[in-house]
Amino acid sequence: MVSKMKWISVVAVIFVSLNASAQFSVGGGLSTLFQFGNSKPFVGAHLTVEFPRNNEVTFYGRFTYHFKQENITRQSPLGQNYTMNAFAISPSTNPQFLVLPSAFEESFNYISIDGGTRYYLINGYDEGFSLYGGTNIAFIINSAKYKQTVDWGTNDSNLYTFTEADQRLLEENKGTIINLAAGITGGVKYTIPARGTFYFDFNPSLMLFGLPSNQNIQTNLYKQVIFNLNIGYRRELY
Repeated sequence: MVSKMKWISVVAVIFVSLNASAQFSVGGGLSTLFQFGNSKPFVGAHLTVEFPRNNEVTFYGRFTYHFKQENITRQSPLGQNYTMNAFAISPSTNPQFLVLPSAFEESFNYISIDGGTRYYLINGYDEGFSLYGGTNIAFIINSAKYKQTVDWGTNDSNLYTFTEADQRLLEENKGTIINLAAGITGGVKYTIPARGTFYFDFNPSLMLFGLPSNQNIQTNLYKQVIFNLNIGYRRELY
């Protein structure tokens, strides 16, 4: 599903670009996404198209793919170490009960399609140096893998078992989370006549909701506040 969405989005961007009759621009570049509360950023790339309503106001659309990030969490938000309880299968096993150090392993990425309006200040859309700002809305798909692991140390794992609930946590869960986000955008650009435009912008956004594809994927894998940075080049076409 996610792979199909990526290619449909890319084809849609190209199709719109090739069939526009007015002035527009096509570009792309690098992107970095920060989650509020996660110090490790997601890195990726984006494609973008932009259509001017006039020289000061434009509409844009963008497809962004942020590569997968893997995290291992050993402590709860309260600062306590995670543990799991293992129980001996045989009455003759000693000890009958183990408290094992545990960790959560997560694998997570961001695929987003966003768009909105930009308002240019100082100079216009295709003139020299300019600042710009506006609003945007984003449709986001997160591919997620999630499981809990334990450290057996010198203990024999074949002699112990877990409760049914803990056993489900030890199994790898895969799925997607569908999100809708709204935010603002701001940036700076410099246009070289007949050469194109270099730009840098930022997009803080708030997740409005997250819908997991199955109940075993925890929606707290994503953060409610994200901050996206983009740097790239676009070419104005007529």
